[in-house]
Amino acid sequence: MTNRTQHAVEIEFLVPSQVTTDRAVNTRPVDMAWVARKLREGFDLGRLGVPQVSARPDGTYIWLDGQNRGALCIAADHGETNIEMKVFRGLSKEQEAELFLGLNDNRRVQPLYKFVAEVTAGHAESLDIMRTAKHYGWIVSDSGAANAIVAVAALRKIYGRSAERGQLLRQTLKVVTDSWGHISAAGNSYVLLGVASVLHEFPFLDSDALIRKMTRLPGGPASLLGKGRGYKEVTGGTVVEGIAKVVRDAYNSGRRSGRLVTESRNPF
Repeated sequence: MTNRTQHAVEIEFLVPSQVTTDRAVNTRPVDMAWVARKLREGFDLGRLGVPQVSARPDGTYIWLDGQNRGALCIAADHGETNIEMKVFRGLSKEQEAELFLGLNDNRRVQPLYKFVAEVTAGHAESLDIMRTAKHYGWIVSDSGAANAIVAVAALRKIYGRSAERGQLLRQTLKVVTDSWGHISAAGNSYVLLGVASVLHEFPFLDSDALIRKMTRLPGGPASLLGKGRGYKEVTGGTVVEGIAKVVRDAYNSGRRSGRLVTESRNPF
């Protein structure tokens, strides 16, 4: 965990154009819709408040809080106007990320962006989830890559649901990866939770047999997701319950022994 030792803080006048963003620290993209709305309302330099930045030893300044306001200044042709900013000096990159999390604790930060900042700050659970995903060839990102998982909330939920923290997540990622490889539908939150719910409820099932059945599932994870949504529409249950049912039925197909109960007793 990051050292929270106090560091030098001063109010300085800086121009917004000289402050940059480190996406490993301030992980949120600029909200251009907010910037456009504020421009329409009328730019008022006196209502900016005091953005907060980190001054690094190489002379660069990094946004900790206020990058949207900085973008607004630039869009309003005030990118070279000196404005008051709270400047932190002597922070490590981990401390910058920890401070970003603290400054944005009561704001709507999407789970993915919070997760990335926690990885930079060295939070143990987020680091373990990131390492587990990487072990199976996945990244936790909104990059749009085929092997990118955006579903951080699902990863966290699965991570915490086994007696040995992280064990169920490892099992789930192994099953989906060995079954379908690195395609976006395999990293969908519903698919991950549906597979995880079966593995959680039936810890002694034959995972190799499950992978063989999932590999032969017509349409792969995209079809699985569609069937889960159809289950919700017909029964009023959840998509995860529907996916879990399809997984159980596929596993049971052709088995004479070791069959799983057809109705889940412990929906995820």
